[in-house]
Amino acid sequence: MEVKSITSCLNCENITSTFDCSKHNIEVDVDKVCSDHVFKQALTKNSNCSNCKNFNTQSCPNPNLAAEGMLCFSWA
Repeated sequence: MEVKSITSCLNCENITSTFDCSKHNIEVDVDKVCSDHVFKQALTKNSNCSNCKNFNTQSCPNPNLAAEGMLCFSWA
């Protein structure tokens, strides 16, 4: 069995912590999605410093520790 991410309101950048769509101002459910869906980057098993947009930049919160294969809570 393969587990994979799907497009739903849960991985849309418009969802709030209370499951409301900030774009359409409505409450959404786990199995909803619309044509305005904007995929939000999320952690996966492949997430690490080397594919973080902050790696080797001044935005990196842990420049002395950041290295390939490492991951912190500021990954983006």
